[in-house]
Amino acid sequence: MSVVTAFPTMVANIITALKASSDLNGVRIFDGMEVDESYPGDAVAIGHDGSFGDIEMQAGSIQNSPFAFTDLHEEQGSINCSLWSQDGSTDLTARRNRAFALLQAVDSVVRTEKTFSNACLYSILTTNSIGYRQTQLGAAVVIDFTISYQAQS
Repeated sequence: MSVVTAFPTMVANIITALKASSDLNGVRIFDGMEVDESYPGDAVAIGHDGSFGDIEMQAGSIQNSPFAFTDLHEEQGSINCSLWSQDGSTDLTARRNRAFALLQAVDSVVRTEKTFSNACLYSILTTNSIGYRQTQLGAAVVIDFTISYQAQS
């Protein structure tokens, strides 16, 4: 029996791989909306589009198409993710450098774990958008990014 989509397995496997990365020691890794902004720090949220508050969050997207002359489906998926660096200071340069170091660490995991334990055929970090926030907890640099993948089911 085939699975409908690789999306849930991909999210779970990405979270597991990021938590295991020594480059992300001390960085909070969240599953979607399980976000705690109560104190400054570095964090990565998988299945999170970067929005906060009482608005709907888009975790990602899936597009399936038939695989030629078989019962298989080809799945093109994307998982929205967000990371941020905030330490209570107003040093935007330091936060920006740290945010991009976090993005590099995430990209290294994606490049190393291309199939995320065979949940997909390949994956790649595909888009980035950078934002700055000034809050009562200091300056923050936020990078919203997408991990895209291809799978068969």
